[in-house]
Amino acid sequence: MTSQTPETFYKSIFENMTDGLAYCQMIFDAQKNPVDWIYIKVNKNFEKLTGLKNAKGKKVSKLIPGISASNPELFKIYGQVSLTGKPERFETYVAPLSRWFLVSVFSPQKNFFVALFQNITDRKQIEKNLEDARIAAVNVLDDLFVEKSKVETAKAKEEAILMSIGDGLITTDEKGNTIFINKAAEKLLGIKNEEISGKSFFESTTIENEEGVAVPLEKRPIHMALATGTTTTTTTTTTTGPTYYYVRKDKTKFPAAITVTPVILSGKVIGAIGVFHDITKEREIDHAKSEFVSLASHQLRTPLTAIGWYVEMLQSGDAGVLNDKQNKYLSEIYTGNKRMVELVNALLNVSRIELGTFVVEPEPTDVVLLARSVVDEQKSQIEAKKLKLSEKYAKDLPLFNADPKLLRMVFQNLLSNAVKYTPKGGAIEFALWMVKGGESVDVQKADEDSIAVKVTDAGYGIPKKQQNQIFTKFFRADNVRKKDTEGTGLGLYIVKAIVDHSGSKIWFESVENKGAIFYVTLPLSGMKKKEGAKALI
Repeated sequence: MTSQTPETFYKSIFENMTDGLAYCQMIFDAQKNPVDWIYIKVNKNFEKLTGLKNAKGKKVSKLIPGISASNPELFKIYGQVSLTGKPERFETYVAPLSRWFLVSVFSPQKNFFVALFQNITDRKQIEKNLEDARIAAVNVLDDLFVEKSKVETAKAKEEAILMSIGDGLITTDEKGNTIFINKAAEKLLGIKNEEISGKSFFESTTIENEEGVAVPLEKRPIHMALATGTTTTTTTTTTTGPTYYYVRKDKTKFPAAITVTPVILSGKVIGAIGVFHDITKEREIDHAKSEFVSLASHQLRTPLTAIGWYVEMLQSGDAGVLNDKQNKYLSEIYTGNKRMVELVNALLNVSRIELGTFVVEPEPTDVVLLARSVVDEQKSQIEAKKLKLSEKYAKDLPLFNADPKLLRMVFQNLLSNAVKYTPKGGAIEFALWMVKGGESVDVQKADEDSIAVKVTDAGYGIPKKQQNQIFTKFFRADNVRKKDTEGTGLGLYIVKAIVDHSGSKIWFESVENKGAIFYVTLPLSGMKKKEGAKALI
């Protein structure tokens, strides 16, 4: 093996080392400040790592213009090392070359230095990326903390609002498990939020109807809202519909007006919010109002009846013969008095319904015979308007256990409305037939074997936007009031009350200016007997 001289050996190392290496002479000014340096010798990797070509024998200021401004630390460090001989190691970014270097510098003799360096640009970029990621993560965490604070603040505000609401408030999940009840609900129900939270609201609370019977699960407002995805509302201050009572832990109870709205997300019911309040005072006010109407109506009834008798006596000639003009005036008085008596009777019926003082006295009733007698009462008006009446009565209808006075009122009001609101020459229909439990009557299904009633007219119809008010007290549709000013708006209200109290159903379908069809189903089980102060008239 050929031996190498020390010079050849070190030269080989110098040329083949992977780090860049430069042997330089430092140039100082008169004040011994480093102002430049000359590359005396560089190895092969110097050019590769720096990108500088033909550096040997050149000043750095010529190879890298502007370096004294961009990297004054290089001049300071290289100058100190070349003067003191104390080595240094540092990192620096050379802006004109757009590169990072790790530099080790030492001095073999005064005013000279050797710089051994590595290009660490890639590593610095990775470090920068990591730092940027860290900063970004910190910023995200800061943002999350801010958002969390905002959410917590908003939640605290919402809870404060919910807790301060005067009405009772309940929130549940999609299964009816309680999430939250506010202070008002706690006070009304006599139960604490922590006692009921996470538990089934249906099992934790009891709702009863007016008879003190527990309301089944499928009819409870929260269950109905969750099952149907629609808002469910119970009665407020009237007594024509069922009133629900919340029963407290101590077994006391109170009537409640309840509204439950489902919470829907992406088309799926995920919970419900129920709002309720005690309507005891409202019902007391309603009761007092009904008592006043009842009392006033009773007081009005006596003089009105007397007026009617005296008018009839005058018309019959008991006080002497009357001329045509006198008869005409008396006829007007009699007609007006009759309308007043009908109104007073209607108000009495309404007050008895609301006070719950009317009696139900069921007896076996031939509904066909009853229907025909009602039609006979209306024959004169039907003939006067030249209406085409169609009567359809099934032959196999059994006797129905009903209060004939109440059932007559149902038939009278439905038929009289059909006659009153159908224009001259129009057509009306009165039909009775049997349906089995589960069979459909129009859009409704009979819960049990029933007698179905259908009254059809070709009248003004009911505007769609007002159809939800048709059974409310004193309501008359806008299109009817313009054409007929004598109605009271109590007929259908009374019909609905009778139907509800007898366990029957009533509904209708109507298109404005094309008439209406009213349906009633009367369960064959019949009306239940109810004691009261007076029967409806």
